[in-house]
Amino acid sequence: MLNPKIIGSMLLAVLMPTTVIAETSTYGTTLRPRTCASRTEPSKGALSVEQAKMYFICDKEWQNGTPGQVSPTSSIWLIDNLDLKVASPERPFNQNDFTYTHYQGGKILAIDTEKPIYDIRGSYTSYVCYEINRVHAAGKNCSVTSFPDSSGICFRDTFSEWHCSMRGRSKILHKMPPPPSRQTAF
Repeated sequence: MLNPKIIGSMLLAVLMPTTVIAETSTYGTTLRPRTCASRTEPSKGALSVEQAKMYFICDKEWQNGTPGQVSPTSSIWLIDNLDLKVASPERPFNQNDFTYTHYQGGKILAIDTEKPIYDIRGSYTSYVCYEINRVHAAGKNCSVTSFPDSSGICFRDTFSEWHCSMRGRSKILHKMPPPPSRQTAF
């Protein structure tokens, strides 16, 4: 014989509607720019591919503006589908390396010209998702840029922190949805 309390709770569960609350975001995604807890490893020698990917993502993902301030430029920058290789021999700094020292909205890093440089190459997808508003409709609020053939460097700045940057030919698509999830993790 079934307990009446169990039967009552089973009936209640069947009769009560289930409410699903969708998590929403001002940018149409719950993804947020990733940050690096530390940028000092390795302290000596070459960095691994995983470390180079992490530093590249930390340099390229960021938030511009403050959500809810009704700014047409309030946006998040996200990276996905990152494939990267690190050249095994280090090389000395040269003047062309200065072109890779800009990051996150034009900030300039002070490259340590005495430390070795590691060349990198690869491909990635960059998402710039704007705050959903009258100008940027939900599901069409991102610009997606694919970089199928890029090259760059990994270097240490004057605080001995690692940074990685690449550039290359690109193809951009406007009014696209944000990434549903990340394929590239760290």
